[in-house]
Amino acid sequence: MAVTEIRPLAIEDSGILADLHRENREFLRPWDPPRSEEFFSHSGQRAAVESALRERDAGRRWPGVVLQSGVIVGQVNLNNILLGPLRSCFLGYWISGRCNGRGIATAAVSQALDVAFRELDLHRVDAFAREDNPASCRVLEKSGFRTVGISRGHIHIDGRWRDDIYFQKLAPWDDGVRLTAC
Repeated sequence: MAVTEIRPLAIEDSGILADLHRENREFLRPWDPPRSEEFFSHSGQRAAVESALRERDAGRRWPGVVLQSGVIVGQVNLNNILLGPLRSCFLGYWISGRCNGRGIATAAVSQALDVAFRELDLHRVDAFAREDNPASCRVLEKSGFRTVGISRGHIHIDGRWRDDIYFQKLAPWDDGVRLTAC
């Protein structure tokens, strides 16, 4: 049986991610912002990974990769980490088109939530998915996210501003009072 895992992003992942992004260029086009040709190259992905690692080191992001039986098949990120009285972030993820529909995204999101709530001691994780992406909406719903509403004109994709469904999940330790788990 195939095992899904996530792990922190490493600089050594750059080449594999460049290959995966090229392989999934058309598959991800409806959901991603426009990308330069450089983004799909090994040097472009190295620059993207270096940037993500700087954000991690500054405490603003937890970038990870998704592995299926030890092979990278996508990415998962906890972005815009806020501490203090907000203690929140927003979740982003993508899985290679050849691996879709196998529960990999749901398993990766579950593990990312463990990182957010247990390792980072966050209180809330936000996520966004387009109405015309029911698979992503299902992943979030199966992962215990609840719909908060619609974020109008949330992201500029494919030449226009797109609405997103706004989801959120509170930490399992939330009692409405405590700032952190401990």
